[in-house]
Amino acid sequence: MLYPLHSSARFSCRVSVLLAVTVLSACASGKNVQNAAKSVEQFHSQLNTEQYQTIYEAADEGFHKVTNEADFAALLQAVHKKLGNVQTSQRTNSQVGVYTGQGTVVTLIYQTTFDQGSGTEQFLWHMRDNQPVLLGYHINSNALVLK
Repeated sequence: MLYPLHSSARFSCRVSVLLAVTVLSACASGKNVQNAAKSVEQFHSQLNTEQYQTIYEAADEGFHKVTNEADFAALLQAVHKKLGNVQTSQRTNSQVGVYTGQGTVVTLIYQTTFDQGSGTEQFLWHMRDNQPVLLGYHINSNALVLK
């Protein structure tokens, strides 16, 4: 004979399932942040070696829709010319969002020290097949504006 689950047992099962989903989601989010952070290191290496075309070509199609290669290269050239090479970069914030029609987007904020100044960088990475693809790049630096 089957006995119906008592309401507290059903609640306990729901909590367990919810907890398991939350843990799995947190693990995936952590892995996405880790992968995106590695891509920031690669971005900085390519910035230091003036590989602007390579950065642009590897970027997301959504990125290509909002800026063309010449404008993006001009921005990175200005960053590199005025600020120099990246010396250190410290992540200060991260956020993972899942958006309808967009998928998973990882936002990373870095406080970055260059040869000739510092700035706050924001990277947006679109996760495709667990691999980060550049969706957005913003830099805020007084040294960039004043030089």
